[in-house]
Amino acid sequence: VNVIEVVGCCEDVSSGLADQLDALLPDVRVVTISQIVAAQVTVNNVMNRLSYVLFTLLMAIGGASVASVMFANVTERKRELGTLLALGATPGMVGRMIILKAATIGLTGGVSGIAVGTVMAFAIGWQYFGLLVGIQPQAALVGVAVATLVAAVASFLPARKAAQLDPCTCLQEL
Repeated sequence: VNVIEVVGCCEDVSSGLADQLDALLPDVRVVTISQIVAAQVTVNNVMNRLSYVLFTLLMAIGGASVASVMFANVTERKRELGTLLALGATPGMVGRMIILKAATIGLTGGVSGIAVGTVMAFAIGWQYFGLLVGIQPQAALVGVAVATLVAAVASFLPARKAAQLDPCTCLQEL
């Protein structure tokens, strides 16, 4: 015997018994249920913090990707944007158009990410761990909303660049 788990009705009984067993059997590790629960709570807290760190990292990478795509899009579509500005579109309208496009990309990515992640969680959870996975609608909505918001915020600088384009310069380029 190298480990004894003490299950008691209350903390006083289990801790007193644990101390007595510890004194009688010095080579045996005596663990109470409260210690096991405390260790599990600690592990759960660490995993919760780790998931927030990973979520933040993924959102930063996603934002940088959207910003890069939107900068490339503004650069490729200079002539179209210049034409819109020459025909009377306001710089604010052009900027909002770019931000709306990015928000749509973020919304689409968030919804498809939730869908693919849910299907994978169901498949992997049952196949490898024998666990049924539940969907948390609030978490899914927050994920989609954050993805949309990150994409919209990440497109601010490309939208600003598009709004500041000079129609004359854009139309001179062939």
